[in-house]
Amino acid sequence: MAGKNLDYWYDEQIKRYLLQVIRIFSAFKVREFTDSGVKYNRVPARYGDASRMVANILRNNSENVINSAPFISVTIQSIQPARDRIAEPFFVDTNQIAEREYNKETNTYSSEQGNLYSTQRYMPVPYNLTINVDLWTTNTDTKLQVLEQIFVLFNPSIQLQSNSNPLDWTSVFEVELTDIAWSSRGIPAGVDENLDISTLTFSLPIWISPPAKVKRQTIIQEIINNVHSVSDISELGYSQDYADFFGDIEDTFEIVTTPGDYKVQVVGSSATLVDQKDSEVKWSDIIEQLGEIRSTSLLKLNISGDSNNLLNLVYGTVAVNPASDTSLIFNLDTDTLPTNTLSAIDKIIDPRANFPGDGTIAAAANGQRYLITEQITKSGYPNWDIDASEDDIIQYNGSSWTVVFDASASGSDIHYITNTFTTKQFKWTGKTWISSYEGEYNPGFWRLSL
Repeated sequence: MAGKNLDYWYDEQIKRYLLQVIRIFSAFKVREFTDSGVKYNRVPARYGDASRMVANILRNNSENVINSAPFISVTIQSIQPARDRIAEPFFVDTNQIAEREYNKETNTYSSEQGNLYSTQRYMPVPYNLTINVDLWTTNTDTKLQVLEQIFVLFNPSIQLQSNSNPLDWTSVFEVELTDIAWSSRGIPAGVDENLDISTLTFSLPIWISPPAKVKRQTIIQEIINNVHSVSDISELGYSQDYADFFGDIEDTFEIVTTPGDYKVQVVGSSATLVDQKDSEVKWSDIIEQLGEIRSTSLLKLNISGDSNNLLNLVYGTVAVNPASDTSLIFNLDTDTLPTNTLSAIDKIIDPRANFPGDGTIAAAANGQRYLITEQITKSGYPNWDIDASEDDIIQYNGSSWTVVFDASASGSDIHYITNTFTTKQFKWTGKTWISSYEGEYNPGFWRLSL
């Protein structure tokens, strides 16, 4: 079925048209002479299609009570499609709007720009609404008083505004008086005291608008400025006095900014968003500006230490963490890791606490490689029979252990190696071994791509 999967929506549009019409007729008054002088009574106006329960309440739960007069009732006579006003049904009007910044602490709006939105409005459907306004009176004088006020107001129509939404192109509509039925009484009227009803017919060309799409606009999350040197300082419009200053500008200069100036802490399969005070921040503060997380969403980490270097980026897909709104589940793409410069190791061990064949590590065999965390000597640790320092890599050649990576002699060279026991990659910084990708990334060194 065509409408099987349609979402429910109701905007009370016809109801608002009715309420506006009722307000037109809710302020008329009639004059009454009493012992204390002239009194002006307001003529009540109500919607005429009362339910059985409401009607019973108005009658004070009695069939012997009738509504007092005068009063005005408003009812719908008909609603017809306005074929003459039909426009392009597939037209879409797109607008960009900005709201003022809202302060949640003071519950006030400031003069600063807040969230940006994009609205897509679809072509409304035109209808002709016909409304009957019945004037209930008990005498002719009262009827004439009210009708005269109405006749002057409609000459022959008035304009109303259904709402104050500046984006609603159908908010202004006209109410036109098209017909008058003077009385419901027969001729001769006789002496009965039945109520007299005068019916006025009004025509309203209205529009029924479908729901609009409202999207929060994404903001610029990363700004890259390319500033190039010029051959002559005069091209910039500055005096030669500034030549020394601009002479220090490189041929290509790049600036990278990060939304909210947030940092990202990556540990294992978790990526946590923190501010400059190391307080955890909800990822939704950023994600809702960009869209939504999908299966292909990526977190990109710059491991080079240079924000301008876009070649050494480690990628990983991200997913919502149901247990934490400040952390995302990070699934590393190992293909994006740097190429190893050293052969893989079997384990990272404390040689003072463990030795080959002790039950924690295998017996010595040709090709075994370990990264050690503590210094050992031949005399102090005969099970190893080697002099090695902290952060060295040792290897068994079939008969003895040898140092294949001397940390103290490596200088400032950068090295990468994989621990086959945990499958994690490590980086030698020139001073210490660290995870090649785990750690804290400052603003400008991480990117979220949804």
